Amino acid sequence: MKMKQEDLGDDVLLVTLDGAFDIAGAGDVDLPFSVIAGSRDKVIVDFSDVSFLASIGIRVIVKTAKSMANRGGKLMVANPNQAARKVLASTGVDTIVGVTSSIEEARAELA
Repeated sequence: MKMKQEDLGDDVLLVTLDGAFDIAGAGDVDLPFSVIAGSRDKVIVDFSDVSFLASIGIRVIVKTAKSMANRGGKLMVANPNQAARKVLASTGVDTIVGVTSSIEEARAELA
């Protein structure tokens, strides 16, 4: 899985993921997400190019979101495809992590 980070200003970090968020993909991004969890307060994870979401990928997102929340931060997921949105909703992850249809909506939630 490829991961790109971009500072959007206003202390918001955009993390763009590309590929399958399966066991291999989660392994690729687990350490960078741990660093983000300890250092950033406003994060948007763009799922536009996430082709598959497995439970191990959900674990990375939830672990990061909870760590950030414990410090007063917030993580948002933007642009999940229909399958990923369904998984996030059916597992209850959308009650822990904000899920939006666009980066703009996520930025508004973080403002």
